[in-house]
Amino acid sequence: MEFHGGTMDESVIDFSISVNSYMPTWKDQLFKRCAEISNKYLYVEWIEERFKEKFGKDTVILAGATEAFQIVGFTIMNDANVVIPLPSYGEYERIASYMAKRVFKVPSKNEIDLNLDSAFDLAKKLSNNGKSVIILGNPNNPTGKYLKMRDDLEDLANKVTIVLDEAFVDFVDEKLRWNVDHPNIIIVRSFTKSYGMPGVRVGYVKTENFKKHFEKYRSPWALGSCGYAFVEFLIEDDGTFLFKSMQSIKAESKKFENFGIFTDANFGVLKVKNAHEVQKNLDKLGIHVRNCESFGLYDRIRVSIRKTEENERLFESLRKVIR
Repeated sequence: MEFHGGTMDESVIDFSISVNSYMPTWKDQLFKRCAEISNKYLYVEWIEERFKEKFGKDTVILAGATEAFQIVGFTIMNDANVVIPLPSYGEYERIASYMAKRVFKVPSKNEIDLNLDSAFDLAKKLSNNGKSVIILGNPNNPTGKYLKMRDDLEDLANKVTIVLDEAFVDFVDEKLRWNVDHPNIIIVRSFTKSYGMPGVRVGYVKTENFKKHFEKYRSPWALGSCGYAFVEFLIEDDGTFLFKSMQSIKAESKKFENFGIFTDANFGVLKVKNAHEVQKNLDKLGIHVRNCESFGLYDRIRVSIRKTEENERLFESLRKVIR
């Protein structure tokens, strides 16, 4: 599905999805546990208190970041003016289209850099005449760039509901990460990208003002047996897998800079003449990338950072296709 990337063609190396190519050592145990409990209706409430002890009392477990966005779109954005700085993840505009009074897309500056000054000013202005919501990803999708902390973030949050998508924040150096603590900011996070299992739908929101809201509107049994088992293993996980795999990805990311791909996460964009044609030609070489047409970027492809030997295949193919 080109809107989100990904392929079922197992003959190619999939660089189009931004997922950790490493997986934790407890993966096989996880799926064994998934089978053991697949004959049950599993209530997330049974395990949520243990989850909160590790990730915070203001958290709510959901079936991936996507369920969080669905709830935001149908409820929090209802009758609101929604501001989306571009380029951004296409789901933001899709969920805003459900119930928002109006959607304002703020064009980028320098082709791909978010114009947050204009976006913040607009959101504040709109808050004077009703409900205002701004949604942004950090790190940004598709660029992989991590935004610097804003001095005016708290001032904005006093007037505007901020939905902060941190689905890829595990890939960002901890020293760069925002330390956000405001009741009117909804932080959305995902685990299964960083643990290499996006097919297991587990994420959470961190929010003070809207905690009961997400508990009310989330779907019952949405995690399924594998998601529930994932949370069990996640609670016991000591962080070794994430630390080691993130170090490997960070080391590999330096090689991507030779092609003009600079990122703070595990994916980035490369400027080309025709993204659609480059994607087709790379497919023929067994490399699948994401063309960024759905982001409004017709001259860029997005690639993820994978294991060393896979990255070398990508580089070799890029040299053949992009002359």
